[in-house]
Amino acid sequence: MSENGNRQAGLKKQVFDKDAFEKTFNTEFTELLSSDDPSFFSLDLATIGDFFELYLRLFNEIPKLGVVNSHEYLARTSGEFVDFQPQQAEIDELLSEIDQLREENLQLRVDFAESLDND
Repeated sequence: MSENGNRQAGLKKQVFDKDAFEKTFNTEFTELLSSDDPSFFSLDLATIGDFFELYLRLFNEIPKLGVVNSHEYLARTSGEFVDFQPQQAEIDELLSEIDQLREENLQLRVDFAESLDND
């Protein structure tokens, strides 16, 4: 006990070096500022993964049809780039069958006309 009868607690004051503190901790309120940060997204730094992540995120907002900036545009330009013709073989087969049926139809008409002449 001290002379006046009070107990003194063993308090210690811890002091930080001001320069070291400012180098370690950001004391500015920059998080609260709303300024455009050009490093947030840079086309020069974008990757293919970034493109597809944005594409999936914006998928429902992209118009279905349109000359540019649409799903139609992406499908057309990508399809042209890779020469994508998923149904072309089937289309070619059907066109060939149509030609064959036309020839058969024409032959049947000729045969029918000749049978009428022979009666």
